[in-house]
Amino acid sequence: MQYKIFTFLIILIFSAGCSANSSDNIKEIEAVKRKLAEILPNEINLISIQETDLNGFFEVNFEGIEPLYVSSDGNYLVSGDIYLITKDGLVNKSEARRDYQRKTLIKGLNESELITFEPRQINHNIFVFTDVDCGYCRQFHNQIDEYLELGIRVNYLAYPRAGIGSDSFNKISSAWCNEDPNYSLTLLKQGQDIVTKLCEDNPVEKHFNLGNTIGVQGTPSIITDEGKMIPGYLPPQDLLNILATNS
Repeated sequence: MQYKIFTFLIILIFSAGCSANSSDNIKEIEAVKRKLAEILPNEINLISIQETDLNGFFEVNFEGIEPLYVSSDGNYLVSGDIYLITKDGLVNKSEARRDYQRKTLIKGLNESELITFEPRQINHNIFVFTDVDCGYCRQFHNQIDEYLELGIRVNYLAYPRAGIGSDSFNKISSAWCNEDPNYSLTLLKQGQDIVTKLCEDNPVEKHFNLGNTIGVQGTPSIITDEGKMIPGYLPPQDLLNILATNS
């Protein structure tokens, strides 16, 4: 990490003093797009290039890859987090940006695409990328009533770790396609079989791609309403403590 920060600071020093107005930025963004298009493999999809609060640098977002930073002249591509130096210490600006992106993408989902377990009183709302063959996902779901008793609303998204078209993919797709998705998902989490039922409009592939885009690397992966990612299983009370602290 120190090396990445050092590298970024060197680049920043040599690019200091280069500012541009909005129209210039638009031209620079188009120029950077053209330059990246010349060097990027065809399988890498460029989603967007956006301004940052750092003079001379844009944020570049690729499908399924963590955001990178490119200099406005297109000559430098930087991998790693950007830290703001304050009197109270370092502030990770990149993580704040990732939180915002996760929050925006998750909020853009239609609730009908989720399998939701609803408490009597909602105190917290989480989005959980899950796999029916994952041991910790099963442990999480075995305690679903305890999460609900604590006022935690659990919205499941599908993330079959074995990939699209796998046996896990077909099983979790069948839960989403079932007339009672909640019950079907519960049966699968208990290690039981359900009838394979694949429907064309199921959102499993969409969820899987979304998970890759926002940096999901394992299951369960929990996203809070604020867009913060909590990787891995947490017991109900431990999860509540984190949610209460960050709310």
